[in-house]
Amino acid sequence: MKKTRVSEMQLYLTVLFVVSLLISNIVAGKQIQLPFGVVMTGAVFIFPITYILSDLFSEVYGYRWSRITCYLGFAANLFMVIIFSIIIRTPAPGFWEHQEAFRVVLGNTPRILLASSLAFVVGDFANDRVFRRMKLRHPYSHKGFRRRAIISSFVGELVDSAIFLPIAFLGQMPVQTLLVMGVFQVSFKLVYELVILPVTYRVVKAVSGYENLGVI
Repeated sequence: MKKTRVSEMQLYLTVLFVVSLLISNIVAGKQIQLPFGVVMTGAVFIFPITYILSDLFSEVYGYRWSRITCYLGFAANLFMVIIFSIIIRTPAPGFWEHQEAFRVVLGNTPRILLASSLAFVVGDFANDRVFRRMKLRHPYSHKGFRRRAIISSFVGELVDSAIFLPIAFLGQMPVQTLLVMGVFQVSFKLVYELVILPVTYRVVKAVSGYENLGVI
């Protein structure tokens, strides 16, 4: 088995990636009402961080590490849901009044897990593949990073929303609402990434300089 050397910075960023993914899946069940009848999930505010970090991993540490972090996130997500399911099914003392609320909030997580896992794995794969193909044009520099980060993230987030929303919420809300939600979520995530792209680029350069890396 090929051993992978992991730096301290690489470890910190990977932990941030996994934590962001777990939090986004927990809060995905919360639906947020916006003006003009637009509804989005709570995950929309934190999930884009996973794509930003995925692009950073591909840019600085390479395609292979970006895929490894995807599988780590999936495994952590699965473990979290198993623990939630076990805890929900344990008996609660008679004086504790929040068992039903606890079940309602975390009981949807298995369905959210199925939706988010399929969406995340396929969406992140699409993001990484597009990013890698574009990175091959400038394998040893950050030239074109902004362009490939936005294009690859757009493709990945489009795939993610197209898979996640129907599986997670079909039957719980009208199809028209799901379609509107999908359009606004992808648009919001894209704007989100555009706004912080200058910061993302500086972070990529700083991490690359710190690690003295720049690989495919």
